[in-house]
Parts: sequence; C-alpha cells; structure tokens
Amino acid sequence: MNFFKKAILSTIRKCGYELYRIEAKNTGQVHAKEHDPDQIDACYRKLRALGIDKAHYGCGPKLFGDGWANIDFTSPGKISANVFILANLASRHPFSSDFFRFAFAEDFIEHLDQAESIIFLSEAYRSLRPDGVLRLSSPGLKGVLNRHYKSGDYEGAEKGRQEAYTHWEHRHFYCEESLTMVARHIGFSEIEFVEYGKSKYKELNSLDSRSDQKDLNIYVELRK
Repeated sequence: MNFFKKAILSTIRKCGYELYRIEAKNTGQVHAKEHDPDQIDACYRKLRALGIDKAHYGCGPKLFGDGWANIDFTSPGKISANVFILANLASRHPFSSDFFRFAFAEDFIEHLDQAESIIFLSEAYRSLRPDGVLRLSSPGLKGVLNRHYKSGDYEGAEKGRQEAYTHWEHRHFYCEESLTMVARHIGFSEIEFVEYGKSKYKELNSLDSRSDQKDLNIYVELRK
C-alpha cells in the first residue's frame, strides 16, 4: 500500500469510519452466467457481519451510515460512510436473494435507458426480503414535460431535450402508469406513490434531499 492510500485510510479511521470496498467481478458488464457465486456469498457474509440490511442505490457522493450499503458504478469522491460497494447496477447485482429490508434510490433511475432500468428493478426486487420496500425518487415524465417542454414545436422539443436529457445525461423518464406496469410485471405486490420526504416506514422517512424538484419528481414505494 503506498503512502497516499495509507494516509487516506488513517484519516478515515481517525474520523471513526472503516471503509469496506466490495467489488463486483468485472464491473463493466457482468452477465448472469459470468457472475461468481463465491463473490455473492462473500458479500453476503461481510454485510451480515456489519449489520447491513438497507441498500442505497446510485449513491454518488451522498453516503449513508447506520446499516446502509452505499452502491454505485464508480467510487465516490469523498469517503464518509461505513460501507461502499462498487457494482454495475444495470447488470446482475452482487447480492444474495431476499437480503435487504429496505432500499432507496434518488435521481438515479433516469440515468438508465429503459432496458437497463428494468434490469435494475428486477435485481432490486430479487435482493429484497419478502415484504421489503424499495423507495424511488426520480424525475417523472409529466414533470419533465411541464418544466422543460414549453412548446410543442421543434424548437420547444430541442430545448427540452437539451434541458432534460443532454445537460444531465438523463436517458429515460417513467410516468406513474409505466412504472406501475413494470413494477407489477416484475412482481412487486404493492405500488404506492407518496409525497416528498414522507414514508410510513421510519427507515425511509426524510431521505429525499432535493426539495427544488418536488414538482418534477415522482416518489414511489414498491413492496415485494
């Protein structure tokens, strides 16, 4: 371990944190037939030992503690949580089935295309325990049209594309009807659209952080 890495780990430990970096094999594209069962088992045992039972998907630099596994495609720029897992969320997830009690993703799923988002939702469903809940907060198609597509002509459509898609690298937006259809097809037993920051589950309450997007986002809790 070089001096720079040692200094980083020393600083983290002084702040009371311990970094666990669990990498999925081949984080570029991990197909089911290539996925290593031993790696899933190792990840399961590590998370169980740490008391982790909640998944924070697409975490970016915003990392949760207190029983959360923070998961994303790339490492965060700032390390300030107990657990970070590097994984391709648009492919097979390196988690055992029926593992997490709760999961959360804010402004993540719109960065996937439709096919990738269905894979993500399917894998999130598989990884949830029976009655486990996934909460999603993401720009909805209705909100995107209202905010960014001010006219129905070409100029309005092009301006909307730049504002809603290109600028933020967004690729697909669900509406309530399409998300409900996909979630039910995957197998979620309950789909409840909720308000910003509010949940009947204390673990999911007050997690939303972007109040400026209340008129843009849809907030939904999907129960397995």
